[in-house]
Amino acid sequence: MKMMSKAPKDSLTIFRVLSLEYLDGLPTTRLELVPVTGRTHQLRVACAAIGHPILGDTIYGIHGDGCLNGGLNEDQMSLYPDRASESLQKDLYKLVEERKQNKRQDEYNGDLYLHAKQLNIHHPLTSAPISFHADAPF
Repeated sequence: MKMMSKAPKDSLTIFRVLSLEYLDGLPTTRLELVPVTGRTHQLRVACAAIGHPILGDTIYGIHGDGCLNGGLNEDQMSLYPDRASESLQKDLYKLVEERKQNKRQDEYNGDLYLHAKQLNIHHPLTSAPISFHADAPF
């Protein structure tokens, strides 16, 4: 397990359940995540901390290098009784790893199932607002 060199900072993430889905027969949940504060790994830690790590997360996921459950202990995790079971997380981990190895054209085989659907910036020269939109590939 890797230890983070800095103390954690407060963060705020707004989330909304978009749909309940199945990935090769395994239950998953598609979320909309909005980082209010913008901390490093904020979305990944927030999902892991409520017992639903992002698919393919090699840091905070089931076999990740970071702190499991976003660093929360079992007493704190008991506040989330509907969290994904360890066996489901292991099954999903195995499925994602198999997809990365097989690289079939008809299925997403990326590393992390996290996607920025919308990105808003200001043009560096004119300061005009620019918005980019892209649907998730999974």
